[in-house]
Formats: sequence, C-alpha cells, structure tokens
Amino acid sequence: MAKAMARAYGDVRKGRTTLALVALAGAAWLLQAVAFALAGSPRVLTARGAEEESVGYLPSKMTELRVGQALQGIVTQVRERIALVDIGVEKVGLLPISKLLDGRAPDRVSEVLQEGDPITVYVAEVINPQEPRSRDSKLVLAGHKNKIVNLMQFGNRSNIEDVKAVAEAQKEKVYYKGLVTAVKDIGVVVAFRIPDVPGITSGLVYKTEVQGAPDIMSEVQVRILEVLIESRRRQVKLSMRDEDPLAGRAARFGDFRDMVEKTVKGKVTGFQDYGAFVEVVSDSGTTQRALLPNGEIKADRVPQDPAEVLEELGMDQEPQDTAGQGCSWSDSQLPANRSRPAAH
Repeated sequence: MAKAMARAYGDVRKGRTTLALVALAGAAWLLQAVAFALAGSPRVLTARGAEEESVGYLPSKMTELRVGQALQGIVTQVRERIALVDIGVEKVGLLPISKLLDGRAPDRVSEVLQEGDPITVYVAEVINPQEPRSRDSKLVLAGHKNKIVNLMQFGNRSNIEDVKAVAEAQKEKVYYKGLVTAVKDIGVVVAFRIPDVPGITSGLVYKTEVQGAPDIMSEVQVRILEVLIESRRRQVKLSMRDEDPLAGRAARFGDFRDMVEKTVKGKVTGFQDYGAFVEVVSDSGTTQRALLPNGEIKADRVPQDPAEVLEELGMDQEPQDTAGQGCSWSDSQLPANRSRPAAH
C-alpha cells in the first residue's frame, strides 16, 4: 500500500492527476477496510449525539453522511490554511486549519499534517449532497470532536450584557434547550437561545453541575447561574441541575453527587476507632478517600478470619476489599501476636 501511495504522489508531480486520485482512493478504501476489520463495526455519532453501531458498511456517497460521523481518511493535499481529505465519497472533504485541533490552531496546516497521512475526521457540514459535482456542493470536516459545531452556523453571537440583564431579572429558575458544542476536562460548553435576546448564547457547565454524560451535539436543558463581565473575563455559567450549586469544600465531591445509595467497590486505606477509611472512584474516574463509620459496617461484611486475610496481604500492604463488600477488624478479633493495622 505504501508503494501504491508513493507511485500516486509521483503521478501528481508528473501531472497525471486523475491516475493519482484513483490510486489514492484505492489506498483510502484499503485503510478503512483494515480499520474496520481490526475494530469491528465502527462507532459513529448521530445528529443527537448518541453513539450507535453503523450498519456495517462505509459510506460511499455524500447523501449517506451525517454530521458528527467519525471516519478514516487520507490527506491528499496540504495548503497553508486547509487540508484536503479523501474519505471515500464523491467529493474530497475540506479540513480548515480552524477545525484541525482542539484549542489554538497552528500557524500552518503543514505543522500537523503531511500529504499521505491517515487521519480520523468528523463530518462537520454537508452542503447539497444530492449534487456532489456541483459548485454549490461542499463537505467540511473537523479533526476533533469539539470542532464539529460552528456557532457561526446559527447566526451572530448574543450580547453578553443583554444576557446578564435577563439573568438578573429572573425571579425563578428558567431552563433553556441547548446543544453541547464541546466537552472539556472542566465541563461542557452549551449553545442556546434566549427569547427576546438576539443571537446565540454560549456558556460553560462545570462538571459539578453536569447531569448524566452528555456528548457532542447532545440536546440538554440548562439554566443560567451567573454572568461574569470583567476586563479579561466574560463568561456565562450554566447548570443542568435543579438543586443549588455545590460550594466550598463540597464542590470537591461533585462527581459523587449522583452516586448516593449506589454500591461501589472500594479499597480500605486506614482505620480509626470510629470507622474505616475507604478509597472509592466515581463514574468519571475521580478518586476520593471516604469514611465508612462503624455503624455502617454490617456484621455479615466482617471477614470470618481476619488473621488469614492479613496473612495473605502481608502486614506491610493495605488491606483491599476486592469483593466490594467492605471490611472491618477489631482488636479482639486479632491474634495476640498481631497488632491493629496503622491508620494512614
């Protein structure tokens, strides 16, 4: 395949463009076939943001493409501000430099991509797919999921002063229907419209205020918490929750808010007279050290022979609750030559 691609680019340099494109298209399809064989049925993102299994074939027509769909492509040409990517349909896709990466764009596309590079792209925009050969037809791609949605497609941005005035005038909680446009480590970005405020408003939902696991292009309900207008900071803070935001030290445990009454596995890290300290992990991967009071440790969760458990683990290791059932030892349960594990 590498030799075929090398011959193809040699044809481009010699002016035999048609022959080169045929060879490149074949290489692109081969790459996609290999990826399909290795990964199984590919996962694609629907317009509503939900993952679903593809129907078992790769799209060959623009009419089969959906915004948000993830596909494998081959870079066929690199210019200063744009790259052309062949994804196997009738029209070569345009990958603008502004949609290449999440975050700051590079000065030139060539800093990131070279001709012949395989790349995973996302369908960002499909214009007039019924007539792919017409000048009005266009296929725009993104190199990152957070670059799929372009707010300019929805019109002008709203005036943040108008948004602040509306938020301050609200007597009760008002929810707006929004669209997730980016997923960050600190939360999700949501675009929405406010009645009587021209333009589209974009705000951030910090992860402690996120409900569920929304993905790019998921439809969500949000309410305005605060509008900040400072010299170097202009931000609309949002929430998906009806309860008041967590503040102070409680905000550290926001990832565990939806895990109340939920059974999870943990690892015992220390003991005190009033209970045990257990390390637990939230659904989002956050780790916290929690207290398991003596009153919450049921008798049937106490190991029958704690000395054997300690013998297996070794006294220099932390006792682990691999079964997720909790554990507790008392001085009376340990043999005379054993001492209580030190608290950490």
